[in-house]
This record gives sequence, structure tokens and C-alpha cells, in this order.
Amino acid sequence: MPRLTDRIWDAAALVLVMCGIGLFVFARRALTSIGGGTYQMPDGVAAVAQTDRHVAQSRLGLFIIVLGVLLGVVAAVRHKLR
Repeated sequence: MPRLTDRIWDAAALVLVMCGIGLFVFARRALTSIGGGTYQMPDGVAAVAQTDRHVAQSRLGLFIIVLGVLLGVVAAVRHKLR
């Protein structure tokens, strides 16, 4: 029977994956709207700076997804060993 700590590991992995997906989708939608010319640029900020920011967000989102998957694999191994 799984313990509370096992469920916390599972929940943490799920939260990381879901947050990473959310950040990635947000950044990609912003990049798509920048490319389509429909993005409202803040005053005094260059389009290149906004694009760089959203590219960095999408990479961070992918990194968080990978961390969540790795944490899920570790949790599965821990479940298997018990």
C-alpha cells in the first residue's frame, strides 16, 4: 500500500509536468501572436526583447516538464522497490 510520502512524490511530479506544459503553451502562443503581428507590445519594449523572453519561457517550460518526468520515474522506481 502506498504511503503518504509516495503520493507526495507522485503529486510533485504531476504538478511539475502540468506547470511546465502551461508555461510552454503560454510562451508558444505569445510567440505565434508575435509572428502573426497580433501581439500587443508593451510601450518601450522591442519586439526582439519580447521574443527572446518568450523563447526563454518556452525552454524553461520544457526543462520543467523534463524535471517532472524524471521525478515521476524516480517515484515509480521507489514504488517498485517497496
